[in-house]
Amino acid sequence: MPNQNKILLVEDDPMVVRMYQRKLTKDGFRVTLAFNGEEGLAALMKERPDIILLDIMMPKMNGIEMLKRIKADPVLKNIPVVILTNLGDRPEDVQKCKELGAEDYWVKASVSLKEAVDRTNKILAKPL
Repeated sequence: MPNQNKILLVEDDPMVVRMYQRKLTKDGFRVTLAFNGEEGLAALMKERPDIILLDIMMPKMNGIEMLKRIKADPVLKNIPVVILTNLGDRPEDVQKCKELGAEDYWVKASVSLKEAVDRTNKILAKPL
C-alpha cells in the first residue's frame, strides 16, 4: 500500500524537480510542484501537504520568506518544512533556518534521493 503522503516540492531547477518528483512518486508520495515561493504558498493553501521540501534561492519569493510566512500562519505552521539548498551547510545558515521553524536542512549535492525519501519518511513518522 503506497503511503499516499502529500509532498509539496518548491524548487525552481527543472532537473532537480524531475529527479525528486520521479523518486518520490515512485516511492508512493503524491507530489505537488511549485517553482517559486508565491506558487508554493498558493499550492500550500490548496493542497495542504504533509511535508514541504523548500529550495532557498528562487525567483519572486525565496524559501526563507516562504518559510517565515508558513510558520506565521496558525493553520500551516505545523506542516514540517525541509530546506533544500545548494548553498552549502554553513552552521549559521542551518541555525537560522531551524530558528525560523525548518524541520531539517539538506544540501542537495550531499543528500541522495534515497536518503531524501528515508529522511522524509522519518520526519512524517514523528508525532506532531
